[in-house]
Amino acid sequence: MLQGITDPLHAYQLSKRGKSLRVKAQAVRWATRGARVNTISPGIIMTPLAHDEMTGPRGEGYRRMIELSPAGRAGTPDEVGNVGASLMGRDGAFITGSDVLMDGGVTASWFYGELARQ
Repeated sequence: MLQGITDPLHAYQLSKRGKSLRVKAQAVRWATRGARVNTISPGIIMTPLAHDEMTGPRGEGYRRMIELSPAGRAGTPDEVGNVGASLMGRDGAFITGSDVLMDGGVTASWFYGELARQ
C-alpha cells in the first residue's frame, strides 16, 4: 500500500493518521495496566526547525497557513508542553485514546476556511 508514495508531504500525512490510529488501539491495551495513551499533533510550532522551514522552499506556504488560520499565529513549545502536562496530570484523567490537534485552526481552515481547496 505504501510503496507507491513518492510525495514526502503525503507520506507525512499518512504517518500522522497511522499515529492517531495506533494511539486508539494502544489505549485499550494499556488500560489494563492503568495507563492512559494519547498523542499531540501540533501544527507550526516556533522552534529552530520551524524557523528554518519558514525560510526554506515551503516557507511561503507555511506563512500563508499561519496568516489564514483562526489563531493567526504559530504556536510555542510552551503551549505544547502545557497540553502534555494537562494530559498527563489529574486534569487529563478521563482522556485516553485521543489525538489532540493543536494547530491554531490550520486544519479547520484547510477544510472550511480560506485554505480550503476551491
